[in-house]
Amino acid sequence: MAKKTVKRSATKKAASKPSKTAARPAAKAAKKPASKPAAAPAPKRAAAAAPQAGLPLGDRARQLHEEITRSKLTHPDPWRYADKARGWGERAQVIVEVIAVRGDTASARGSLEALLAEVDRDRDFQEARRLF
Repeated sequence: MAKKTVKRSATKKAASKPSKTAARPAAKAAKKPASKPAAAPAPKRAAAAAPQAGLPLGDRARQLHEEITRSKLTHPDPWRYADKARGWGERAQVIVEVIAVRGDTASARGSLEALLAEVDRDRDFQEARRLF
């Protein structure tokens, strides 16, 4: 008797494919809004502000994206944390792409600062960062 083949789930196939945001033309990626503007000025990062102060905006955005990705792997409860971190990672990727297309603009800087403030306020991210 022949064995039945096991079907792969759609999530595994989607994870192995490159992201659609990277394959998009630059004009379409720029049209997507990066994030909502912050109501109040974002507070500066306390612990990581010193190393990032001298970096260009694009490098700061890439570094934030890498930290978010690393935090998904180091969090004590990754199943609960992954959805929140995925949203931050997508926003960070959009900011990286906008900076690559438009350069260092006030809107990109504001979006990055708002995301930095949101991520730094989150207890789950702080816990994951502690475990880096």
